[in-house]
Amino acid sequence: MMALRELMIWIIQAVLFGIGIGIAMLTAHLAGPLLAAAFAIHELIPTAIIFFAVAAGLGWVGNRFWPEEWMYTPLL
Repeated sequence: MMALRELMIWIIQAVLFGIGIGIAMLTAHLAGPLLAAAFAIHELIPTAIIFFAVAAGLGWVGNRFWPEEWMYTPLL
């Protein structure tokens, strides 16, 4: 039973990570070229900045609103 709970935790974390990375990549893809044109620099730099900013924002939101009791007893 404990192994199943651990497996579910890993699966949920992987899904949430995938959603977060997907949102960050989509935001970087859409806003990166606009920033590159505005600053007249190569697209890689603003895309990377947006990607990591969105990823950090999602991490902050997740950490801020994660219920305290889930820290020690997830899925209960």
